[in-house]
Amino acid sequence: MSDQGGRINQLFTEIESLSASDKLAEARQKLDIFFSEETPILARAHNDAGVIAYRQGDKNDALQHYTKAVEMAPESPIFRKNLADLCYFEFGNAETALAHYRQILVDTPLDFDANIAIGRICADMGRHFLAEAEDFFNLAKRIRPEDVQLSEELNKLNSNNTESATEKIVTDHTSGQSSLSNAEQEYKLIESYLTPGREQEAEENLLLFLDKFPGFALAHNDLGVISHKLEKFENAGSCYREAVRLAPDNMTFRKNLADFIFIIENQPETAMVHYNEVLKTNPKDVETLMMIGSICLSLGSKDEARNFFNLVLSIEPWNIDADQAIENLNESEST
Repeated sequence: MSDQGGRINQLFTEIESLSASDKLAEARQKLDIFFSEETPILARAHNDAGVIAYRQGDKNDALQHYTKAVEMAPESPIFRKNLADLCYFEFGNAETALAHYRQILVDTPLDFDANIAIGRICADMGRHFLAEAEDFFNLAKRIRPEDVQLSEELNKLNSNNTESATEKIVTDHTSGQSSLSNAEQEYKLIESYLTPGREQEAEENLLLFLDKFPGFALAHNDLGVISHKLEKFENAGSCYREAVRLAPDNMTFRKNLADFIFIIENQPETAMVHYNEVLKTNPKDVETLMMIGSICLSLGSKDEARNFFNLVLSIEPWNIDADQAIENLNESEST
């Protein structure tokens, strides 16, 4: 028998003896010490098992092991990076991956790999996130200014900034058409108004822009957000709906509309239709799962709500909102 095995057998013998003598506090203390000593070893074992499973092509098994490793050793950036990489590159779950990368930066703000990873995800998410991508790449550059990989990422980002998008623009210009590049250039000027405290200016400029480019879905969505803040709810609802009509595959626009329908218009069943459309694209969208759970609660379906909140915790075990929601459910059922 190995020394490790002998030590474990001795521990359990001592615990059994203490328990038999009704010395439960001492027995529990010994177990707590054992857990604190063994957890790093077990976490490393789960991480390594995840690596092996991934190399064998078993992504689901790898996900389970990586998740367990992070649960047992949440302070390890290596374990968390492995989990985040798998979530994004194999399962396409950008939100969960970003949550893990951001947690790494909370613990270690100068982590080069995490800054690069967040920059890549932002760049992949499209032109409206390119500025954020550049911010993270620049942070990484401060950490390793000589890194060749980083130079390639920045070059790629600059290339993306110069590419034309594919969104169709319909306008009433004298020519009958206006190029996408012109619309995007003009919209960049408006984006500076989309900051807290400048809602009136933003509204005025967005209305002028939409007179010129009525088919620009993002402008309708942003005007919906501004109108919502100004408590012009009727206009907000119209704008959100027009954004979804013009760009039905944009899940951000659809979530904004669903949130508005549920919270402001108090139509949970209609909102559910839109949330379900989001889940078809991303079944692990945590924000949407939380909102559906809230809708179930509003309709009195506590068991269904619990299922959705538990599903959130299976994706993000650290999610405080889901944990609190379940705790509230438990308290309401015990009274």
